[in-house]
Amino acid sequence: MTAVAILIAAVISSILWTRTRREHVHFHVPPDLDRQTLMRAVAAFTWGRVLDGNAVQIIQNSAFFDSFLEDVARATHHVHLETFLWMNGAVSDRVVDALGAAARRGVEVRVLVDQRGGKTTSSAVWRALREAGVDFRVYHRARPQELGWYNNRDHRKIVVVDARVAYTFGHGIADMWGSAAGGGGWRDTAARMEGPIVAEMQMAFLENWLKVKGIVEISDSYFPKVEVAGNIPMHVAWAAPPETTSAVQRLYYIAIASAKREIILQNPYFIPDRHAVRLYADAVARGVKVRLMLPTSDTSDFPVVQHASHYYYGPLLRAGAAIYEYTQSGIHQKVMIIDREWCTIGSTNFDPRSFRINDEVSVAIYDVATAEELAAEFENDIRGAHEWTLERWNARTFGHRVRDRMSVAVKRQL
Repeated sequence: MTAVAILIAAVISSILWTRTRREHVHFHVPPDLDRQTLMRAVAAFTWGRVLDGNAVQIIQNSAFFDSFLEDVARATHHVHLETFLWMNGAVSDRVVDALGAAARRGVEVRVLVDQRGGKTTSSAVWRALREAGVDFRVYHRARPQELGWYNNRDHRKIVVVDARVAYTFGHGIADMWGSAAGGGGWRDTAARMEGPIVAEMQMAFLENWLKVKGIVEISDSYFPKVEVAGNIPMHVAWAAPPETTSAVQRLYYIAIASAKREIILQNPYFIPDRHAVRLYADAVARGVKVRLMLPTSDTSDFPVVQHASHYYYGPLLRAGAAIYEYTQSGIHQKVMIIDREWCTIGSTNFDPRSFRINDEVSVAIYDVATAEELAAEFENDIRGAHEWTLERWNARTFGHRVRDRMSVAVKRQL
């Protein structure tokens, strides 16, 4: 009987493994590919499309809440919010008050929160939203009919207001990102967008809304004809088909493979696979300056992730990449800048969970001014960061090395 039980367990494990496994895709970008062709190719290979006529505003740190809630206060038809982390506190109270006020004046307010990200939130918060008229839903609850999908989390950060304004961001609805009164908090970055790109963000939100409510929301108020708002081409990556790499992973990897001069990455959870390490090494070998900024194990909210990152510092440093750890606070933005010509921003961490398991969203912005603005912020952040060297990595204590190696062993679930 024991042998039969072991066999059954092995078969089930194999089935579950193949359910989540995705074949790796190799990325080769011709060095002479022009920017317009690159834009179209990146969008096509991430199941998206390049849309012209957009405007974008980069918003840093807790100022995101000011901007977001100002747009909520001006909303006339609908507010859609999709987020992962929601915790009790001043930021939560402020968001609840603003969303509730919008709902009470007749605005359609829909809120989608991941069950795991909102598990510590007081039920009074959800009750206040519902009593105000907000349609509040939870993504993948811990109940029998959803257990097979429980490990798939909704990590997207999306706001859409009246189908005219959209946001993507790294922030959670929590006080570590700073309240309006106190400011400060974790280092993070958001993008406020106007123009045709808003319809793509709307579709990403409604796709997950469909999963939890089972209703296709079709209305000309959700997808109106949007006027040109600027001159920036953009596209959104959010699809995650089975058996292949997700759109957000492809976006990161194609970006690395396409770089000609410089790669800048700021990310809170960085666990590259061997393919990513090779992509970075190949970039350095062809003359690209690679700089990565991550949190310290002390400032990260998941030190085990940062120790898994440390395991990969050695091969990256040997290849010639520069690695910095931000020491002033937690760092949480998910920003990549390529050649100071285009950039990506969104909810996607550089790790297996974001690439293979979670629902994520990233926006590619093909605009030199935006890329330069984000690069300038990176240069400023370096002043509050410590650089790792190969000597420092080699000098890790035995205990540090063991912790790094043990963390890597569970990297797919971090």
